[in-house]
Amino acid sequence: MMVDNTENNEFRELLSGYTAPVSDEGFSDHILMQINAPRNTGAIKNYMVGIATLLASFAAIPQLGKLRQLLGGVQIPELILPADLLTNASMSTLTIFTLLALMIVSLSGSFLFSSDI
Repeated sequence: MMVDNTENNEFRELLSGYTAPVSDEGFSDHILMQINAPRNTGAIKNYMVGIATLLASFAAIPQLGKLRQLLGGVQIPELILPADLLTNASMSTLTIFTLLALMIVSLSGSFLFSSDI
């Protein structure tokens, strides 16, 4: 006994042309090229840092006169260090100073030379 399922055949005929590509005049290809194109993020980052530096200098330059006036009134007491400072320094003080200096150098180096900022 053979069952003729005409509803399934009609449905298949209705969807037979559905998978045909729609003509979009190359729009999809253009979008795929834009997605896969390599981006020049280094140049964009350098441009943004330059613009930020320029804007910061525009904000800072008018304040330099006030900073000079403020610093002109500051009197720094004379600091006298004993001549045997390094000979009497403990190992822990020298170690802490060295680690602090290395941390400052490495942090500034990572900001200057890293490309992942």
